[in-house]
Amino acid sequence: MKSASQIFSFAFVVIALAEIYSRYAENDMLHWVAKPLLILVLLAFFYVSLQGRSNKVTKLITWGLVFSWVGDVLLMFENPEQPLFFMGGLGAFLTTHVLYILAFKASVTDPSKSIFKTRIIAIFPFILIGGYFYYELFPGLGELRIPVGVYTAVIVTMVIFALNRIDSVNVHSFRLVYYGAIIFMMSDLLLAIDKFLLPFDHASVYIMGTYILAQGLIVSGVLVETSAE
Repeated sequence: MKSASQIFSFAFVVIALAEIYSRYAENDMLHWVAKPLLILVLLAFFYVSLQGRSNKVTKLITWGLVFSWVGDVLLMFENPEQPLFFMGGLGAFLTTHVLYILAFKASVTDPSKSIFKTRIIAIFPFILIGGYFYYELFPGLGELRIPVGVYTAVIVTMVIFALNRIDSVNVHSFRLVYYGAIIFMMSDLLLAIDKFLLPFDHASVYIMGTYILAQGLIVSGVLVETSAE
């Protein structure tokens, strides 16, 4: 199993680099091959690395990855004439974040260790960041104001629940998942800035680069948590 895990880990890195390069070089053929494979290979890596272990957290993360794959594929068809693909992708990733919230919540089995009881002030910087970016994006959102508002609230909540694991899992697992959640939020903010506020050069490179790193860190952190049980 270990060799299979290493193979899928290596394959994920290779495909990730291929996808990032495809966005930099604007190579659509490579993009259409690499992007759909990314999460599928990460799912395979997650599955073989679990070595038969399964719990509520791993099941929720697995389904989160499945909806991430759906979102990835739908966004590949996005164009101004087909806004439903963007809305579908947004909905799929919204579902991913909700599933990750539930997974991170399930990691906290002792309510007395929740930051909502011990250090609630720690959540306010993320609320302020999410609120500020939504305020900046608001004028350019048009009919998407409500969906993007809901999405912003959910991804901020996802980061907060990643932080909430701090006293419930080992330090290595906490850091991997927490950093992954923050980088995931960064990826979504870059996407929103490029789409609704200020388009910038090679945006898709930075968006995909941060997205891939975020997913890899979250999966790795959950694997560390599971192996420590």
